[in-house]
Amino acid sequence: MLATLRISHFAIIDALEVSFEPGFNAVTGETGAGKSILISALHLLLGGRAQADLVRTGHDECAVEGLFRPLDVMAVDRRLLAAGLPLCEEGQLLLKRTVHREGRSRASVNGGLCTLAQLAQVVRGLVDISSQHEHTSLLDEATHLSLLDLYAGLGPDLAAYRVAWDALKEAHQARERLRSSEEERARRLDYLKFQLDEIERLNPEAGEDERLVAERQRLAGAARLREATREAEALLYSSDASASELAARAAQEVGRAAAIDPALQAVADSLAAAVAQIDDLARDLGRYSRGLEDDPARLDEIDERLDALKKLARKHGGDLAAVLRRQDEMRREAEELSSHDEALRRAEEARAKALEAAQLLAAALSKKRREAAGAFARAVVDRLSTLDMKKTVFEARVSSRAASEDDVEAGAVRLCGDGQDQVELLLSPNAGEEPRGLARIASGGELSRVMLAVKRVLAERDPVETYVFDEVDAGIGGATGEVVGRMIAEVARGRQVVCITHLAQIAAHAQAHYSVQKSVKLGRTHSEVRRLEGPAEREQEIARMLSGHLTDASRAHARELIESAAGAQGSRPRTVHETG
Repeated sequence: MLATLRISHFAIIDALEVSFEPGFNAVTGETGAGKSILISALHLLLGGRAQADLVRTGHDECAVEGLFRPLDVMAVDRRLLAAGLPLCEEGQLLLKRTVHREGRSRASVNGGLCTLAQLAQVVRGLVDISSQHEHTSLLDEATHLSLLDLYAGLGPDLAAYRVAWDALKEAHQARERLRSSEEERARRLDYLKFQLDEIERLNPEAGEDERLVAERQRLAGAARLREATREAEALLYSSDASASELAARAAQEVGRAAAIDPALQAVADSLAAAVAQIDDLARDLGRYSRGLEDDPARLDEIDERLDALKKLARKHGGDLAAVLRRQDEMRREAEELSSHDEALRRAEEARAKALEAAQLLAAALSKKRREAAGAFARAVVDRLSTLDMKKTVFEARVSSRAASEDDVEAGAVRLCGDGQDQVELLLSPNAGEEPRGLARIASGGELSRVMLAVKRVLAERDPVETYVFDEVDAGIGGATGEVVGRMIAEVARGRQVVCITHLAQIAAHAQAHYSVQKSVKLGRTHSEVRRLEGPAEREQEIARMLSGHLTDASRAHARELIESAAGAQGSRPRTVHETG
């Protein structure tokens, strides 16, 4: 659930912190006080679009932080681990989003910076926001299938099908690549052969360029090498007073001394070995010097070879290793193109096998959807009848998919990532009228009630932990409002609900009540959220909502609403200190 929401420098909010409770939280206040700003801030926190005009005038950035206490911490930790983000500590998930005045934004989870895609992955299933402006989601037929699947509990079935669908899509694409035109295949094969011929004529070897560079360096410096090695050989052996001669004298002298004092024998032996080593080094230098030759022809040959290798490397990836990798890749592709018919046969077989597996799972999904559609519709109708829509006809119509470019044809059926079905929710709010699509027939008030009825029906199956209702009471009157309040309270028995409302009949059912107030201080507008402390403050706010001003009659009416709501929930009104 959402435990705490902290907002700073956001729109007309300077700084506020709100702690929400489990169950039903009502947020009320005058129109324009800033209630929906809370929803905008929550949208931003959950990965919504960042806009520079959200930043309060006079500040460089705004920030929204949310502390969540997920019911299924292990599931959230798995998503955090997959995203490479810090895990929850003490069962708490901390989200933060900042927006700079220039429009840049940053997001973090448990203190670790993240992308918006990672943020969306982590918050999946935590919060569901519904507003009077978002009833359009019910008008979007693309959402109707997921509602029916949620009601029918088809999550595992759909996951299994999607594995099969991904395999089918991959097999289908592999076949389509092989089924490209023969002319294109021939052109590609000619191109590959030309490229391979060019490489094979040069016949490069791994590490050849490095060996040639080293050889070129020796040839180019042959004169200097010869001079240096001759001079070194002379110093060691052939010149007057060479190192070999001097070391030999020293060895003789120490040898005579060792005859007198045996303690010097080890030194004498070492000197004798040094003389032998100097002689060996001198002979090696002599042979090296005599073996060096100036070879301009070989130098030109190396330069030409290196130039050809560099051109080839630039063409195929930057270095000789890339050329050899590309050569292997082109050989494999050429072999595949050359054995096209056999590869196509294998691809056709793989696609047919994948299609058969996907078809079986799609058919099973379709059967379960059709079986669940009637029960889903009846459950929604039952809820609508309590919302003053007793003569309403509601239908979840399951049919085969219409054509789409992303589909895979399977005979007369078309498959996509969700199976072979499409679902449309149909409504007839007036007796005797044919059910039609929600977008064609439902008013704003009717949409509000249909959405609430659907939410109530799905409440036991929906894994979302927090529902947020933003003024979903649009078009709903007082008597119906009391029923809506009772229905929201029922939804809140199994999860947290945060409801922004103008209806006292709804707010009376809340277990925690917050008032949003706007004021002007020092020429600046400020919006504040305060939790109502005790029955008296709550009674006063609900009385204001009923009549616009406080009277004995409005207070009595407010008291009656609160007591009636408490009776409907089977308990007396809970105070702030008893809530939670």
